[in-house]
Formats: sequence, C-alpha cells, structure tokens
Amino acid sequence: MKRLLPLLLLVVIPAPSAALGDGCPPSTCGTTSSALPGSRTLFIRPSGQQGPLQAFDLVRGVRRYSLPSGLLSANGGTFVTAAQAKSRRTTVGRFDARSGRLERGWSLRGRWSVGAVSSDGRRFVLLRYRKRSVVIKVAGSRHVLPGTNEVEALSPDGRRVFLVHWRRNGYDLQQLELATRKLSPTRLDEPDEKMSGTAITAVATRDGRWLLTLYAKGDGSFVHALDLRSGIAHCVDLPLAGDGFTLGSTALTLSPDESRLYLASPYLGRLVSVDLKQLEVSRIVHFRALAAGGVDPTIGPSGAVTKNGRMLAFSGGKSVWLYDTAFGVVRRQIRIGETTKGLGYRPDGRALVVIPYSAAPIRLDAATGERLR
Repeated sequence: MKRLLPLLLLVVIPAPSAALGDGCPPSTCGTTSSALPGSRTLFIRPSGQQGPLQAFDLVRGVRRYSLPSGLLSANGGTFVTAAQAKSRRTTVGRFDARSGRLERGWSLRGRWSVGAVSSDGRRFVLLRYRKRSVVIKVAGSRHVLPGTNEVEALSPDGRRVFLVHWRRNGYDLQQLELATRKLSPTRLDEPDEKMSGTAITAVATRDGRWLLTLYAKGDGSFVHALDLRSGIAHCVDLPLAGDGFTLGSTALTLSPDESRLYLASPYLGRLVSVDLKQLEVSRIVHFRALAAGGVDPTIGPSGAVTKNGRMLAFSGGKSVWLYDTAFGVVRRQIRIGETTKGLGYRPDGRALVVIPYSAAPIRLDAATGERLR
C-alpha cells in the first residue's frame, strides 16, 4: 500500500479538457457540474462524466482538490480511479469524494478502466478490453464476455451488471447475473416495445434505484428509466427534439427527494419535469431559447437545486436561469458575461454560487438572482 501512494498522489492534479470526438454531446464530453442538495461541495467534471474531478467549496468559493479521471458514486461519497502505467499495470484508487482523501490504492496486472460504481460507492466494476471480448472484474469475481460490451451500471447489491452489447447494426441492453453468470436481455415494462435511440447523458439516483438516461430518437427523445433493483426498464417519451448539440446541452437534475427529474434545455427553450413515481411527464415549461448556433460542445450543462427543492438553477452558454419548482415558472435569465463551468447552492439555500471559467466565483441571491457581495 505505501509503495502505491506516491503514484496516486502524483495524478491528483488538474488535467486539461480532453478533445471531443465528432458528435459527442456537450453533456457527455463537455464541462459539467453537480452538487448534492444541502452540500457545500460542488463537483466539476472538466472533461465529461468519466474524466477528472474538481471539488469546490460553495461557502468559501475556492477549489479544494482535484482527482484524475474516474467515476463518482451517485451518493457523492466515493470516487474511483484507474491509472494505467507504462509497465502494463493499473493502479486503482478509491477516494473519499467529500475530502479528496485516498482511502485505498492497489495495483493490478494489465490495463483496466472503471466501468461503473455502485450508488453507495462500496462496489465497482473494472474492465479490460481484448480484441474480441471484454473482461469484467467485480469484487472477487471475473467474467469474460464475447463481443463488444460497454458497462452501463451496477445494481445496488452488486449482484448484477447492466451492459450495452454493440452489434454491427445497433445494440442490445443486457444484464449479467454475477453469481450464476447468466446473461439475459434487459426487459422493458412493455414487452412488445423495442427500444432504439442514441444515449445522450444520464443521472443516477442516490438511493441506487434508478439510472435515468436521456435518449435521442429520430425527431424526438425519451428517458430510459432503468430500475437497478428489479432490472426492468421503462421509457418516458419527452416533448424535446434536437440534434446532438442542442439536445445534448440538456441538464438532468433530481429533486432533493428524488421523486422528480428536471430536464432543462437552454437551446430548446424547454424545461420538462418527469414524475418518477408515475414515470410520466408532469410539467412542460417554455422559455426563450438561446440561439442553437451558439452551442459550445466543450461546455456542458449544469443544474442545481436548493435543499428544500423550491428553486432550480441551470446554465447554458454565458447565462444562468432560475426556476421556481412550486409555481412552474422560469423566474429570470441572468447573463453572467462569462462561460459557466459549474454552479451550486450554498447549504442554507440563500445564495447560488456560479463558477466562471476565468473569473472569481459569482454569488447570486437564490430568489431574485441579484448579485451579492
């Protein structure tokens, strides 16, 4: 363990944004942020949701620490990294995301990457790709799957891995039962329905129940709500339509009690609320959209909600919007004048802290949007 500490500490430094692949949605590869309701820590991902992690203190307005590429658990408590060395070994690190402190580090033979982390951060999936197969490690088990597979999620109890199996003309969603090694298709709540579309971005609930993925399909979109406990998937059609950049600039934010999912699309001028108990759209709010030609693919969307769930903030371009969840009204669009890389409410809910790219943090009154000193 002591021998691994220097290597892990060397990679705990800021990393530049990764180059975007052609057609990669801003919410997937661009800079995004997240903050748990009532927390004083804001997590910023400068290179997408699988890239490096930066933690900012919302009370003091300063960056606290940076970690290398990895995955953050849904409850915001654990961050898992996998650093590949020239010796064809991989150093895995488990960090306390609240403090940035290394909890454990160890070395593995071969080149591994982190595929998924359970909602509580206790378990995670490691992947190693071969020419015609992929090797999956979860805890003490090891599995070899033929073909091209991508890990989508891990069940809360760590007994099931959800996969995207890629074929020449599309993909299938599958599940691997780790105890029995049984591989089966992911079931839809409507057996006769065939799901097809392109995944844009996703958010998971802190309790480990749902993985909520925004999909684009033809001239529309939907939320693929995967129940990670039962393994059954549900599709919720959305009144949102756009290309990979406009739809890909949609911020997915959960209410504090995780009963609602808010999808805020600045370049489409829509804010859609999804009732996660009924699995249906409960509200659609229109507001003036930003010009679609102004989408910056390197800047993803960010959203945050107050601890009491009353106010939702979301960003796009050089603007921030305040949305009153009780009345269903977009109260104000605030022009920051700087590109926003993250935002979050202070724990008391009275101030919204906006982190611009090249300026000091900006504090706004949570209700009015007026600048605070």
